Amino acid sequence: MTEKIRLLVKMDIDSARTRITAQGHLTSRSLHALYAVARRANALRLGQALEIDVTGANVDPAAMEALHHCSQSHHLPTLIDPQQSDVNPLTPPWPPSADRN
Repeated sequence: MTEKIRLLVKMDIDSARTRITAQGHLTSRSLHALYAVARRANALRLGQALEIDVTGANVDPAAMEALHHCSQSHHLPTLIDPQQSDVNPLTPPWPPSADRN
């Protein structure tokens, strides 16, 4: 598996849904790129459901924990989104107890 992270964004206007699919190695460092893309997608379609799919990625435990925190708080980290726009909702497609390593 590649050490780089690849992100694909799909926006479905009809169902008011955006899906970001990550592939590669998702670390705490590369997670900032994912957050930046999520912030941009959220800004384009406020109120739209946002799903982050990491099932095709190798996710470090710290990155997984950070994603779960964002999912529960419905906000991206303050460093990424100082205005703390509501992410409606940040829904992970994995079960909460899943171990991706």
